[in-house]
Amino acid sequence: MAVFDPDLDTATYATPVERLALAEQQRLVANPLLAVVALLGVWALFRYSLEVRNLYLFFATAFAAVVSALLIQYHCLDCGHTDFALRSRRHACAPVVHRIRIDAEPHLLPPALGTQIKAWTLAAVVAGVLYAILHHMG
Repeated sequence: MAVFDPDLDTATYATPVERLALAEQQRLVANPLLAVVALLGVWALFRYSLEVRNLYLFFATAFAAVVSALLIQYHCLDCGHTDFALRSRRHACAPVVHRIRIDAEPHLLPPALGTQIKAWTLAAVVAGVLYAILHHMG
């Protein structure tokens, strides 16, 4: 059991960092793999719920589709940390805080996490539309 001695030990407190500056200096990459796998399961369950005409299963599937968006993750290029995208605003690793303190210019690449998630969503919608078009043509 560790004992804190105020004469010998120094307390370490988290230094406050402005959220806007934090978002500008973060180098995060979106990772939608878990959400995509969950949506594939939701799609199969959705088709099954329509086959058996079960309204409760349909609503549960719609709820699962909404919840699967929460499974999008991010990966920090500075420290290697991976977590859910909802927690990305609180991620302040040492390299990010250092760049904020020396007032470094924001990085151009990768784009902001929200932009990456919107791009992944657009790509998934386009792929789904193309699949639907090509599937019904043949």
